[in-house]
Amino acid sequence: MLIEQRTYAPRSAAQTVLLASGFGGLLFIGAFLVLGIVAQPYRSAQEAISALEFTSCALAQRINFVVFGALLIVFAFALRNELQHGRGARMVPIFQALSGIAVIGDGLFIHYPLHLICDLIAFNSTLLVLFLFAWRFWPDTHWRPWAVYSFITAVLMMLFLTAFGVANHIGGPAGIMEKLATATRTLWSVLLTLKLLKGARL
Repeated sequence: MLIEQRTYAPRSAAQTVLLASGFGGLLFIGAFLVLGIVAQPYRSAQEAISALEFTSCALAQRINFVVFGALLIVFAFALRNELQHGRGARMVPIFQALSGIAVIGDGLFIHYPLHLICDLIAFNSTLLVLFLFAWRFWPDTHWRPWAVYSFITAVLMMLFLTAFGVANHIGGPAGIMEKLATATRTLWSVLLTLKLLKGARL
């Protein structure tokens, strides 16, 4: 019985650097966690990440948003190079880049309604990226577990964001819910990036 062997050519140094932007969420999370400790006044468990833009660390958080957004856009270029053709080959990078642009907007527009509009674009674009990946992965038995994982990640994000809205309305731990949504998406990106850097092909 023959066993299919998957072999992959080495990536270029430039593409490897582009892919490394997939770790950008770790930098973003690390920054807002540290800022949440030192910023005044700020209640990390109750308040949204964006609330840091109205504290003593306002400028640092605005820079954090802009840097993270830029890394999301760079990752969009990396994904375009990886996807080449097939399901979502064009739409995934477009929505990935759109999420990055919206996150940069979060850093530039700190007041409502523009900030809220950027938030909605960022989160909805991220969800579309996850659902598109699930759609792309499903026909490939090699990637099918990732189709399930991508779908579960999107659902978890929606649940956490719904909980964020409810908690924000009643004065509960809204900040924790939003940060969990961010961490859920970041974990997905980090694991996918690691898999690609190890040689997997989309």
